[in-house]
Amino acid sequence: MSHRIAQVEATLKKAIAEVLQRDIADPRIDAFISITKVKISGDMAHATISVSIMPEEKESKNIHGLQHATRHIRALVLKKMATRTVPRFRFVLDPSLKKESAVHDAIRRAEEKTPPVVEDTAADGAPVATDPDASNDTHIQE
Repeated sequence: MSHRIAQVEATLKKAIAEVLQRDIADPRIDAFISITKVKISGDMAHATISVSIMPEEKESKNIHGLQHATRHIRALVLKKMATRTVPRFRFVLDPSLKKESAVHDAIRRAEEKTPPVVEDTAADGAPVATDPDASNDTHIQE
């Protein structure tokens, strides 16, 4: 990916987020929408905007509202950017934040169920690593 495309993607991501936060009054867009990724085609004519919508129950209505308001959003973004043109937008749902949240919840639940690890200490109070599977045999074979 070229440096120019990466710059435009970052600027576009910021501008779209600002427009969605401040300038859209569509009643179908009424959830917390995060722009997770912007991917611009090589010719910079098309941009796929990945969004995460919370709460999950409002995903369908809000993605429909975003798709319906794409031309308006694009016009507002063009006013905010210092470019002559802005790529055509395509909004898609990005499930990665939900998956990440589910993984964190699973880890938290597992940690709550796991008893704390008790460390052995040496005579001087320093912790000693113990392996519960290791045997106490200290025979050296020659």
